Amino acid sequence: MKLKLFINKIHLVLVLALLTMATACEKAAKSKESIGDTDSLMNAAYQARDYDRILQLADETASAEGLSAIKANYWKGYAYSRLRKMRLAENYWQKAVEMGAHNEEELVYYAKSANRLSSMLVLTAEYEKTMKVAVPAMEKMSEANYVKNEDYAYLLLAIGCCQLKLESPEDAAKSFDKALKTYLDVIDEKGNISSFTSAIVGIITITDNYLMQKRFEDARSWTERFKELLTRYTQLPNPDANFLDKQYARYYLYRASALEGLGNHKEAAEAYAEAQKSEYAKTGEGQLEATGYLMSAQRWNEAARNFETLNEQMDKFDFSFTLDNIQRFVLPKYRANYGAHRVDSALILGLRLCDWLDTAIVENKQSDAAELATLYSTQQKETELVKQRAKMNSQRFLVVTIILLTIILSITLILYYRRQHARRLQVAYHELEIANARAEESSRMKTNFIQQISHEIRTPLNILSGFTQIIATPDMELDEDTKQDVSRQILENTNRITGLVKKMLELSDANSQTVIERNDHVLAVQIAAQGMDRIMAGGEEGMIPIDLQLGEGTEEAMLQTNEQEATRVLELLLGNAEKFTNEGQIRLKLEKTADMMRFIVEDTGIGVPPAEAEHIFEEFVQLDSNHVGTGIGLTVARSLSQRMGGDVVLDTSYTGGARFIMTLPL
Repeated sequence: MKLKLFINKIHLVLVLALLTMATACEKAAKSKESIGDTDSLMNAAYQARDYDRILQLADETASAEGLSAIKANYWKGYAYSRLRKMRLAENYWQKAVEMGAHNEEELVYYAKSANRLSSMLVLTAEYEKTMKVAVPAMEKMSEANYVKNEDYAYLLLAIGCCQLKLESPEDAAKSFDKALKTYLDVIDEKGNISSFTSAIVGIITITDNYLMQKRFEDARSWTERFKELLTRYTQLPNPDANFLDKQYARYYLYRASALEGLGNHKEAAEAYAEAQKSEYAKTGEGQLEATGYLMSAQRWNEAARNFETLNEQMDKFDFSFTLDNIQRFVLPKYRANYGAHRVDSALILGLRLCDWLDTAIVENKQSDAAELATLYSTQQKETELVKQRAKMNSQRFLVVTIILLTIILSITLILYYRRQHARRLQVAYHELEIANARAEESSRMKTNFIQQISHEIRTPLNILSGFTQIIATPDMELDEDTKQDVSRQILENTNRITGLVKKMLELSDANSQTVIERNDHVLAVQIAAQGMDRIMAGGEEGMIPIDLQLGEGTEEAMLQTNEQEATRVLELLLGNAEKFTNEGQIRLKLEKTADMMRFIVEDTGIGVPPAEAEHIFEEFVQLDSNHVGTGIGLTVARSLSQRMGGDVVLDTSYTGGARFIMTLPL
C-alpha cells in the first residue's frame, strides 16, 4: 500500500514536470513573438521621433525580457540624446559598450553604441576618453570581421579627430584615409543614398576639423575628395536635387575658407561666389553657414547681415540660448557686428549676452539636477528589476529542483533546497549591495555644465559646477577648512566670470572715439590708493605686495579727470603685473611733469620683448599661453586713458620685468 502510494506520488510529480516544461516552451515561443513585436513598435517610435515612447518600450520590454540588455541600453541612450539629456545618454551607451557582444545582433548594437558614445565624447572635447572607447571597440569589431559599415568608419574618424587635437597629424591623416576607404567600401556594397549621406557627413567632419586646426592645405585637399564624392552621387539613378544643391554649396564654402586661410584671397572669393549661386545660399541656414568664410575674410558687414537671420533660425530649429549655442552662434555674431563697426548692435548684443549666459547657467544647473534625479531613480528601478529577476529565477529553479529531486529522495531534496536557497539569497544580497553602491555613486556624480564655450568662460564655470555638486550631494560631510576653501573658490570664480563679462562689455566700447567726460577733481594719490585697494580686495592669499612710491609734488597734485575710469585703468595695469609676477615685487610710482601725471607700474615678472611693445595692446593678444587671461585688459586700459586725454605705453628700456606708464593730464 505504501509502495502504491509512493508510485502515485511519482506519477503526480512527473505530470507536474511535464506541465512545467510545456509552460516553459509556450513562454519561450511567446517571448520570441514578443521580441518581434517590440522591434516593430520600436521602429515605429523611431520613425515618429517619439522619444518618450522609445524609453517606455525599452523599460517595459527590458523588464519583461523582450529586448536584450545591450539593445535596450542603446535605445535608451539614443532617446535621451535626442531629448538633450546627455549625461543619461552617456550612461546608457557606456553600459552597452561595457556589456560587449555575444552574438551578431548584439554586435550591431555594440557598434552603434560605441559610435554614438565616441561621437558625443569628441564633441565635448574628451579626447583621451574617446580613444579608450573607440580603440577597443574597433579591435572587437575587427576580430568579428564586422568592419564594412558606417559605425566602424566613424570610429576611425573619431580616432583621427582625437589624434589631430592631441597633436599627432600624421596618425590623424592615416585614420582619416582609412575612414574614407571604409565609407567608399560601404558605398560600393550598398550603393544607396544613405551610404552616400554618411560618407559626405564624414568628409564634412574631417574638413571642418582641419579648418578649426588651421591646417588649411589639408582642408583644401579634403574639399577635392568632397567634390569627387558628390560627382559619384550625381550618377545615382534618382539623385536628390535639393541635397546636391546644399552639399555643393557647402563644398564651395569649405573650399573658400581653406583658400582664404592659405592666402589665396582671389580664388577664395571666387569659390564663395559660386556658393552664392545655390538655392541653399538664399536660406537662413545657408547664410549662417557662410559666416565662417566671411569672418575669416574679414568681410564683416556681410557677416553681420547674414547673422541677422540667427534668431529666426534658432526659432525654426527650436534652439535655445544654451552655453553651447552662445559659443557657436552668439559670440561669432558679436564679433561680426564689432568687426563691422556696428557699435550699437554689438553693445546691445553684449548686454543680452550677460542675460543669456545667466539664464543658460541656471537652466544647465536645473537640467543637470533633473538628470541626476532621473539617473538615481533609474538606478533604483534597476535594483528592483535585479531583485525581481532573482526572485523569478529562484522560483523557477526551485520548482524544477523540487520535482527532480523528489523522484530521487525527498529528504535529500529538502536539504539541497535549503542549501541552494541560502546561496541564492547570498548572491541576491551581494547583487543588491553592488546596485546600491552604484546608486550612491551616481548621486555624487559631478556635473559638467558647459559644452563648447571659450576657455576663459568654461574653466571657472567647471570649477563652480564641481563645487556646487559637492555641496548639493546628499550626506556629504565637509570639514570647516574644506567649506571655507570651497566658498573662497566659488567667490573667486564667480568674480572671474563677472570680470570677464565686464571686460567684454568694455571691449565693445574700446574702439570708440567718444571723449570721456572729465568732471572730477581728485588727488592723484587717491586714484593710486583706490586702484591698489581694488587689486588687494579681489586678490588671493600670498599675492605679490604693491609698493607705492610718491615722487616730488605728487602728494598734493590734483587731476581733472574721470575718477572711476582712471581708477579702472590703474586696476587693469596692476592686475596685469600681479598675473605675470611670481616672486619679487611690484612698484607703483607717481611722477609729476609740467602738465601730466605719470602712474608707473613696475614688476619683476617675465617681461615683454621690445618688438611686441605695441602688439600687446591689440585685442586678444597673449604672448604667454601658460597664463590665464583674455588678452583684452591692456586694450581696454589704453582706450580709456586715451579718451581721457592720456595714454598707456610700455617702457621698453626697462629690463627687470615690465614697466607700464599711464599718463593723465593735470
